[in-house]
Amino acid sequence: MKHPDYIDTVFCERLNKLVISAQMVQKKTISELASELDINVGTLNGYRYGRALPTVESLLKLADYFGVSTDYLLGREGYELEEKK
Repeated sequence: MKHPDYIDTVFCERLNKLVISAQMVQKKTISELASELDINVGTLNGYRYGRALPTVESLLKLADYFGVSTDYLLGREGYELEEKK
């Protein structure tokens, strides 16, 4: 099943920024990040390059690890769920 392009693009861009930041600031390798996230390296790279979207469990792990919201990762910040009155 094909996912909407905007989710793939926004998610990949944001995750890549977080991963690159962790690599530069914390001197982490992709293998170390994946291990700490308890996610396979291939799976993590699949998320980064738009080959796969994470499960809810993995999305929560990513958000918790990087200290961001799941809405941020999915590009939903500022999205209003309530109807405007």
